[in-house]
Amino acid sequence: MALLSGISLPWSLPLTLVVYAVVVAAAVWIYRDARARGSRYAVVWGLSTLVFTILPVLAYLYLHRDAGPAR
Repeated sequence: MALLSGISLPWSLPLTLVVYAVVVAAAVWIYRDARARGSRYAVVWGLSTLVFTILPVLAYLYLHRDAGPAR
């Protein structure tokens, strides 16, 4: 690690921004979908996705796999 400590990678900032954008987009999608399904916990689903990233997404998809698309 000491070898790379002073090296600045030119793609690190754009890559970081893309990762954050994907996480925010997933949180917004889950919030909107949960709200469309009438969930009382739509805000909790959205915020947990922002904090824990992939685990709430997988849990949400698993729990709502049989419900079909929200209208």
